[in-house]
Amino acid sequence: MNFTAKEDYGLRAVLDLAAHAGAGPVQTREIAQRQHIPEQFLEQLLAALRRAEVVRSTRGAGGGYGLAAAPDRITVGHVLRALSGPLVPTELLERQNDETTESALVRGVWDALSGSIAQVADGTTIQNLLDRRAESLRDHGYMMHI
Repeated sequence: MNFTAKEDYGLRAVLDLAAHAGAGPVQTREIAQRQHIPEQFLEQLLAALRRAEVVRSTRGAGGGYGLAAAPDRITVGHVLRALSGPLVPTELLERQNDETTESALVRGVWDALSGSIAQVADGTTIQNLLDRRAESLRDHGYMMHI
């Protein structure tokens, strides 16, 4: 539940790939430049995302990365779990044998938070973010004044 640059950069990289889909594989260098992500760190993130089958890689000249599925089939939750595991540490959600009233109540809070985070993360697709991106670009487009 401690989201860091790792998750932020990973989501930005996946969104960048989605935004540039159709142009063939995207090179790490291009993503790093557009998103202001250190290239070596980005390579580590993309390797984890590839292992989780969020992205696919193509080797050789003209190679790079692309999404492994359509943007409407990849959720924010999938990306976050691929990079960092469970959204809320499982040990906070497990019932203990020696559980006290207080620990049960606190576990209920973790459970509620876990459900809320999962609802947002799993209910938001990369396509949703692409749509918001397009809307934002439209809203902040240049206006010509004569």
